[in-house]
Order: sequence, then structure tokens, then C-alpha cells
Amino acid sequence: MNHSVFRDLAPNYIENLTSEETNRQMEKHMEQCEDCRKYVKDMQEDLNIERMHKQKDEKRNIDYLKKVRSKNRKKIFKIVGALLSLFLVLSISYHFLFINMWIADGNNVKKTVQQQGSSVTLTFQSKKDNRYLLADMKKQKSQDYTDWIIIYESWNILSSTKLNPFSELAAASKDGVDITYNFLDENTLLLDNGEEKKLTDEDKIEIQYKDHTEEMRLKDLYRAENNH
Repeated sequence: MNHSVFRDLAPNYIENLTSEETNRQMEKHMEQCEDCRKYVKDMQEDLNIERMHKQKDEKRNIDYLKKVRSKNRKKIFKIVGALLSLFLVLSISYHFLFINMWIADGNNVKKTVQQQGSSVTLTFQSKKDNRYLLADMKKQKSQDYTDWIIIYESWNILSSTKLNPFSELAAASKDGVDITYNFLDENTLLLDNGEEKKLTDEDKIEIQYKDHTEEMRLKDLYRAENNH
């Protein structure tokens, strides 16, 4: 094998791309030719150095990507953590400002009864500043007519039926919460559905406070004015 052919085959030989027969011929030639042997050795060293530089570059790129991903991951965790904290704070604040309520103490509630024509209005007002009352009214469906009213107290400054968990809550304001009854006469109550209810002594209103329950006959509600 002459020198030109050897040197043409040398790159493939180093990359292990030549056949076994070609390898034997090249190795035999290198035993006899020091220059070609040195040529292959130098080429191998250059290739190894090139591979080392390439591996370092790849490692450097991989390390850089890992650092970027790590930083991005930390940023994402911080953002998610901040959003969760904000959501928690807003949820707690919303709960205490708009949802949280409790049954009012009767001593903190002023109740008035006012009549205008055939309409009688019960008004409940808080005796404390920055407190608002809400009335949850449920009608007990039985032979006797009974309204069960629970008086709640809240810090909610935007109290309304849309913001509260009770579907039948009477809306509250600074002036108190009102519940109105319409009578045809002192013995006849006009219901919300338009029906007339003849009143008996058993028809009543039950008002639930934290410390006690107050009962009022519907008959007694008619003609009452400014009862406390």
C-alpha cells in the first residue's frame, strides 16, 4: 500500500469504518513506515482533542439549560406560591367580610313594628356600629301559619341575597332589615302567592336570637305600632 492511498484511508481507519482486510494492510504499512504511523497518531490526537472540546461545549450547554430551567422552575414556584397566598388571603377576607355571620344577640338588636295602612313592617336594627343584620325567614308549612325568622349579625358592608348562602335572606342595610306583612283586616293575612289566610291564635312569628326565641301572634302584629 502506497502512502497516498494510506493517507486517504486514514480518516476512515481512525473512525473504524474500514474493512478488516484494509485494516490489516494499513497496520502492516504502519509497521514499515514511521511517517504514516506518526500521521495516524497525530490525527488520532487531533480527533480526541476535538471530541473533548465538543463534549465540553455540550456539557456547558446542558449545564446552562439546567440553570435556566432551574431558575424558571423557581420563578414558577414563586409565582404559583404568591398566587396561592393571594387567593388564600382573598378567600379568608371574603369569608369574613361577605360570608361570615352569626346569630345575633337579642340584646344587640332593636326591633320596631310600624303599620302603614294594611301593611305592617318589622324592622331589626343593630345597636352596634359597623354591624349589619340579616333575617333568614322560613315558613313552616302546616295547618297553622308560622314564620320562623333567624336574625343574623355580620360585618358584611355589602349584604345582599346574592352574596349570602341563604336563598331567603332579607337584604340588609344601615337602616336595618325589614320584613313586611300585608293584611286585609286584623284577622286576614294576604300571603305572597295572593291567597288569603284566616288567622287563628296559633298563627305566629318565631324570632330566633342567639340567647332566646321571641314569639308574636300575627293577630297581635296588626294594629301594633312602635312596639320594642
